[in-house]
Amino acid sequence: MTALRLALVGCGFIGRRHLENVRALEGVELAATVDVREEAAAACAREFGARYHTTDTARVFGDPRVDAVIICTYHDTHAGLACEAAAAGKHILLEKPMALQVGECRRIARAAAAAGIVLALDFKFRFAPAVQKVREHVGRPVVMHSQLAMEPMLEGIWVRDPVRGGGLILATACHALDMACWLNASEPVRVYAESVPATPADGCNVTAVTATVRFASGSIASLLMAEAGENGYVGKWLHEVFDGRRTAVLYDHFRQVRFSGVEPDHYVAPDPTRADGTLGVLEDFVSSIREKRPPAIGARDGVRATLLATRILESLQTGRPEEVSLDDLD
Repeated sequence: MTALRLALVGCGFIGRRHLENVRALEGVELAATVDVREEAAAACAREFGARYHTTDTARVFGDPRVDAVIICTYHDTHAGLACEAAAAGKHILLEKPMALQVGECRRIARAAAAAGIVLALDFKFRFAPAVQKVREHVGRPVVMHSQLAMEPMLEGIWVRDPVRGGGLILATACHALDMACWLNASEPVRVYAESVPATPADGCNVTAVTATVRFASGSIASLLMAEAGENGYVGKWLHEVFDGRRTAVLYDHFRQVRFSGVEPDHYVAPDPTRADGTLGVLEDFVSSIREKRPPAIGARDGVRATLLATRILESLQTGRPEEVSLDDLD
């Protein structure tokens, strides 16, 4: 089997997490590491055995010895870097969110389609074994509760920046939004949201947001997204799913699930390296390239998450429910 040659663009925490998984896969080589901070790129190259490191993305995108790139940079750079990589014929695994604006998401999707490359999104929790158990055992949901409850982010952190990061809803809660859509197996059609403070100036200074989402299937989901403290019992993430006969509660960073109406009623992910789904996303990305098939989590999923986050922020401003047109996803 010919080795698939990957390059990492963005050598922060998430990038290093991906490289740990690259090292665990057979038939995958790390060709290069890229970062605006040369010392970070060099450190990753040394630790994970890349052929070279650089601060110049053009060098990697123009390198015929690189087949694919993993992009883990500031969110406002996703569109430009992904479009450049696609134009160079590189397959792309893109960190969430796909981009901070729906128009940028669509631009990435068009570039990938025109180039005929694989574009995968890292909504990793879909590959968490406990989450997949819920999708397997609980039928079409009637109602769902989705929760992201985290400690307050540090002042000045880039994720809060409206230009670079996008704030709580666009940057972090997009995971919860994707999960709600995927577990419902349906598209969102309407959303209504309120927040603390009640009239935020932008989406980056909200402390807490509650939202109700109506799906095309007729089901509803309540969402709580807040940086007001973490629940010490269930952890940062919590999803409750009810289908009228069976229920599931996902917790402990989606490592565990409790069922009712399903036997056994408790499942714990047996392999810590696979528990959060990051390895599964990478495996699917690699196999989709080799098998010349679409990835499990693709461009439409990335557009949908940013679109839904955007509609939530619009509802905060208007004080009204906002429609989520399915046509906006295509």
